[in-house]
Amino acid sequence: MNLFRRLFRSQQITNHSIIRLDPDDFKKAISKNSGKIIDVRTKREFATGVIPGAINQDVMQKNDFLQASLQWSKSEPVYLYCQSGMRSMKAARILSRNGFTKIYELRGGISGYDL
Repeated sequence: MNLFRRLFRSQQITNHSIIRLDPDDFKKAISKNSGKIIDVRTKREFATGVIPGAINQDVMQKNDFLQASLQWSKSEPVYLYCQSGMRSMKAARILSRNGFTKIYELRGGISGYDL
């Protein structure tokens, strides 16, 4: 069994730690709070434009995403986005299962966000 599955197989999702924000609220939150802004899209997508301050960590590269997330503070806010909101919710669930408590996801993804 790979590392990803071993770490998450028996843990429950605690959705109360995931907050979905519309684009305006997401902008306000990242401007007022410290924390990590994570773009979970591919490197190619990341190169097309990003929210300032974001780091790229492709959630579809599951083991790489997991390894990177293990280096982040679980008590620090994490702001996630992708193209449309599907992958960022996947990433949010992964982080929630791993004990992160302040997870904010951009509803609708960067496609609805005014850069």
